[in-house]
Amino acid sequence: MLLKSKFLLLAAAVLSITACNDDNANKQTAKTETGLKELKVGVCPGPYGKMLQDTITESLKDKGYELKIIEFTDYVQPDQALDSGEIDANLMQHQAYLDAIVKNQGLKLTSVTAVPTLGMGVFSDKFSKLDEITPGSSVAIATDAVNLARSLRLLQDIGLITLKDNLADENKINVSDVKDNPLNLEFVVMEAAQISRSFDSIGIGLVPGNYAIAANLDYTKALGVEKVAPSILNVVTVQNDHVNDIGALLKDLVRSDNFVSRINNDSYYTGFTRPDWWQNFNKNPTAADNGDK
Repeated sequence: MLLKSKFLLLAAAVLSITACNDDNANKQTAKTETGLKELKVGVCPGPYGKMLQDTITESLKDKGYELKIIEFTDYVQPDQALDSGEIDANLMQHQAYLDAIVKNQGLKLTSVTAVPTLGMGVFSDKFSKLDEITPGSSVAIATDAVNLARSLRLLQDIGLITLKDNLADENKINVSDVKDNPLNLEFVVMEAAQISRSFDSIGIGLVPGNYAIAANLDYTKALGVEKVAPSILNVVTVQNDHVNDIGALLKDLVRSDNFVSRINNDSYYTGFTRPDWWQNFNKNPTAADNGDK
């Protein structure tokens, strides 16, 4: 009986070693077939995965990398995945959000360049003009602190509310900082990704650009559109330890004639605010410039 047990253990060990060798052989085959290293970039639903695929896929291949876009469903997961090394970079957040999450969660992440960015829009299935909004209407705004502050600033810009004077930090504005609310609007706070799915139950919703694009919202019908400040431009982000390799590679490919030309010649990106570094290339005369990251 003991001999039989030893034999079974030995057979299991042999099978295990064989299986491992087969797995390694398969991985080696896959690597040999492509000859490229996989570079994983995390995004959220919206235009930024498409932006990279449209502009740097071939250039990355020339550098020995194959671009793989990983889509996440919210703003939190891509930073956590990047910090843990599950992905190599992400493009899904603006600088203000990155600064806040790095500080609050202690993540070791750094942005390397800003990219053309679509501003937040004010949308509604119930109203087609601002002066149609009825008293007591509900307004959906994002739950995270930075995008909540963005939403309130945009509501002030389009004349629906007034914020208190001399607020210390524009990225920490919250509902308690509303001084005047003449329509007695009801603020409904929810995850940014959920706002575009909630128009049947809200009066108006303030939707970040990436989620607005993902939901096929029409900016020509928006009740208001955000003027994108430098801190709200979306940024390519990497781990601190990879700023000088993966970060430098992605920065060089984004800040290139090829990238700029492809964006400028594609009508899909017409409404996107360009960063300041765009001025060093063939400038799109209709683009608004902002930010120098």
